[in-house]
Amino acid sequence: MLALLLLAANASVPAAERRPVDVRSTSDDALTQRLSDALTRSLGSAKRLRPAEGDDKTGLSLVILGSVTPKGDRFDYMVDLVKPGDNLSSQRLASMSGTCREEQIARCAADIVSKAERKVKD
Repeated sequence: MLALLLLAANASVPAAERRPVDVRSTSDDALTQRLSDALTRSLGSAKRLRPAEGDDKTGLSLVILGSVTPKGDRFDYMVDLVKPGDNLSSQRLASMSGTCREEQIARCAADIVSKAERKVKD
């Protein structure tokens, strides 16, 4: 019972206290778009991050680099966590890459967001 209460308390962190993150990609193929959508959904349930909305000043971006490369029922991905800087410069906070099964794209996206959360410092 106590574990459930603690879990609920973590899930109820106000959105204003979570950092907004936009998800971008350098490609527009269907599989890359599916990963992008899955990352945005995963940000919705993250503890320290949330999807950017409307007038948010994001300050952070998850950038899918290139096309997600299909290999049978799996795909390869590369995603950077980026903090935009001054004069169009950016600071890469983390670079994540790996292979996932297409039917587990939501789990893969949740793992990427979890890794990104560990890299974000308050």
